[in-house]
Amino acid sequence: MSLSLVFRLQAALMAIFGIGMLLSPASLMAGFNVGENALAANMMQGMSLMVIAIAYISWQMPNWVGDNLKSVGMFFALWHVVYLILSVYQMMTGVFPSDGANLIGNLGPDVIFAILFFWKSR
Repeated sequence: MSLSLVFRLQAALMAIFGIGMLLSPASLMAGFNVGENALAANMMQGMSLMVIAIAYISWQMPNWVGDNLKSVGMFFALWHVVYLILSVYQMMTGVFPSDGANLIGNLGPDVIFAILFFWKSR
């Protein structure tokens, strides 16, 4: 598995979540056992554009930076670790449910991507 593939896998996952956030935010929130309301759904739709942008950036990154891909890979590894820390904090304080769907669907990808980005960016 190459670092370029890790970027593309991240792009695919971000695109799936971004499109879900844009087209059906209530269903996405319900899938993670998060209470839905109109304000949260509208905020999610707005944030979906950022997630879709990250997906596009992740997809294009191997083409854009060429030989400097490892330095960008380390940034994304750290980004996943920071997001992981925030998610664990939110689960520990009860802001976000800490059930199986969230542990696997929220923390799981960040753990995997952090490991892959660190491993492939050394």
